[in-house]
Amino acid sequence: MNFEKATLLWSMPWDADWVSAVSFIGGKHVAAGNNRGEILLWELPDAPETAPAEAAQAPSDADKGEKPLHSAPPPARQFVGHSNVINRLVSAEDRWLISASNDHTIRYWDLNAPADASAKVILNARAIDEAARSKSSGRKAPPPLAAEIRTQPAAKIIEGQEWIVGLALTHDQSALIAGDDAGTVTIYDRAAGTEKKRWQIKGWAYAVALAPDQKQAVASERFPLVFDSDKHVGLKLWDATTGTMQHDLSKDFKDMKIGAAAYSPDGKVLAIGRGGEADGNNGKVFLIDPATGKKQREFTPGHLNGLTDLCFHPDGQHLLSSGRDTVVRVWNLADGKLVKELGKPRGGQFKDWIHAISLSPDGSRLATADMAGFVHVWEFGS
Repeated sequence: MNFEKATLLWSMPWDADWVSAVSFIGGKHVAAGNNRGEILLWELPDAPETAPAEAAQAPSDADKGEKPLHSAPPPARQFVGHSNVINRLVSAEDRWLISASNDHTIRYWDLNAPADASAKVILNARAIDEAARSKSSGRKAPPPLAAEIRTQPAAKIIEGQEWIVGLALTHDQSALIAGDDAGTVTIYDRAAGTEKKRWQIKGWAYAVALAPDQKQAVASERFPLVFDSDKHVGLKLWDATTGTMQHDLSKDFKDMKIGAAAYSPDGKVLAIGRGGEADGNNGKVFLIDPATGKKQREFTPGHLNGLTDLCFHPDGQHLLSSGRDTVVRVWNLADGKLVKELGKPRGGQFKDWIHAISLSPDGSRLATADMAGFVHVWEFGS
């Protein structure tokens, strides 16, 4: 991959609320979830130039960043059933989308299942509402960007007890790990949706990941800012087969709210990222040796105001991170150097930071979930 030749292909608008999660499903589909519990699916056109021009031109906020190369395709489906924030999306077998939500459920969605109902979605609903609420300013409401879509319910539902704030899939897609705000870490057989192991940690199990061999797991611990009276942050490595702690890394990452974690495809490297509302450029990426729990390297500069997500590239040589500074960075694992920065700072952490990122299975494309109400798709050069 030639990351220097990265191109923004599409910026798909969807501003009903913050776009909070995103995932490729195979190479042709991208799904995204938002703070309302809604999930949309886009089918990326084989010939982008033929995408209908009227489908969804980006609102004016997109002018603050790079211009997309093509007109945005309309969404094709809506997955209905969640009733609260979508925190994470993962996918398997180029067919299954799996979502974790504050409505206490994990849900499976089958792209091969028929979508037997229809609905209309207004893709710029928030922009229209904001204009209506500021009539005194003379601001005109933009015309609605309407899309006719098919809807479908979940194929499978795993019922939890609390907000499910963390979700990750092993590289072979055979197991899921989930964490909730009651501190429960659970490992599931991905295909069957059955529980394999669970254990308890202190605080929210926010950033969770399971090693490729499924023998080790990482879970960050934290209470959110509203619970300052019982402030706690922590990071531990666990034996995933027994639920016993292997390494306590809390002292090495003192006072850091770890916002994301991922194992490399070969399982020899664990990457973590400092999240929360980190001061300055402290949203750093750290590499850890999973066998010893020792820190190997940290990448600088860190993301301004905190890191939000990270993932390993399939080539095993690069790592990608996103942050509240509204950019995505590509890092070289061997020397820790910044290879490429995608996007531009567009207004600060409380306006339109990137919530989540996802790579296509072959690593040629990147999708991002934008707080401003966009799903961006980038393509790397060859």
